[in-house]
Amino acid sequence: MAKIEILLPNHAVLSKAQSRGKGALISIDQLNDSMKKFLFEVQAVSSDSGYWLSRGAIKALNERIDSPELVDWLNQNNYLWQVNDHKLYDESGIVYGVLNVSPESFYNGEDVADLETMLLRVEQMIQQGANVIEIGGQTTKPGYVEAGLELNAQAEIERIAPYITEIKKRFPSSVLAIDTYKYEVMVEAVNLGIDIINDVNGFTDDSRKLPFLASKSVGLLTMWNPRADSVKSVVSEMGEWFEENLKAMHLAGIDVSRIALDPGIGYTKNSDMHQDLAMMNSIDNLQRFKRPVMTAVSNKGWAKFLLNLPKHERADVSLVAATEMFNRGARILRVHDVQSAKQMTTVVQAIAGSFWSKY
Repeated sequence: MAKIEILLPNHAVLSKAQSRGKGALISIDQLNDSMKKFLFEVQAVSSDSGYWLSRGAIKALNERIDSPELVDWLNQNNYLWQVNDHKLYDESGIVYGVLNVSPESFYNGEDVADLETMLLRVEQMIQQGANVIEIGGQTTKPGYVEAGLELNAQAEIERIAPYITEIKKRFPSSVLAIDTYKYEVMVEAVNLGIDIINDVNGFTDDSRKLPFLASKSVGLLTMWNPRADSVKSVVSEMGEWFEENLKAMHLAGIDVSRIALDPGIGYTKNSDMHQDLAMMNSIDNLQRFKRPVMTAVSNKGWAKFLLNLPKHERADVSLVAATEMFNRGARILRVHDVQSAKQMTTVVQAIAGSFWSKY
């Protein structure tokens, strides 16, 4: 059997790509005609030291020869998000369905209905393949504070608590998230059995949050929120923020496996479309943190400003953007249309892993 070794590329571009899990440079000690034809079929690139293979090609090669080295590399680049007793791996995509229970929500607040109707929506999202259901009771759309739409903690708890309780009762195996930035709401949600907390303020704005969360096992989705900042460099400032944020959580005693990252698309100052697009374009820079990355591009304002689309006509371009983000390594997809997102991840993964070599 051929022996495989994962090499470190000398070429800066390949080294960067390999560090982000896009592919790897490998050596193969036995190159018979069958293996040469296979490498040609998977479009391996020959170099002085070995062959560069895409991630999909590495998976195909591993299916052919079952190499421990390839298995180890694939596992290292399939990031785990540990949320209570649930293990979510990002390689095949984590579809994160949004259940807005806030009538003030920017997208579908007018569709908030009675509890039973909303539970039917949850059931539908689960049947369509949602890995996570997120309850949102507090809108954070641009200008929500100035418009008087900020709820006090008790009002938010009263709004979201019935949904957490009923979803947990009817769908006990579901993974349930809450979108909140208020400490008191986090405490109550954890007591009610929530699995993930999504904080648009990154958990460091209230000194009570990290000590409390360090003693729990819920998953944490931490977001860069530059809404109040004049950003000069998206790549450097977003990267620096996540470095400091992850350091603070580590020092508080929170295991990194519990943390996923959200670059905060839609939270730019003055809803700047160009900054949102720049954040999307640079999202693969977050791969250096070796954590699952979320993109929340669904139906947001960038589509309005770029294409002049009203909110209920943004589904197609939202899926286009989500596909691009998925291909760049941001594989937690926060979406309103679960079925389309699940179909997209299935198709993209199938294409990336499909080769035809019968040698």
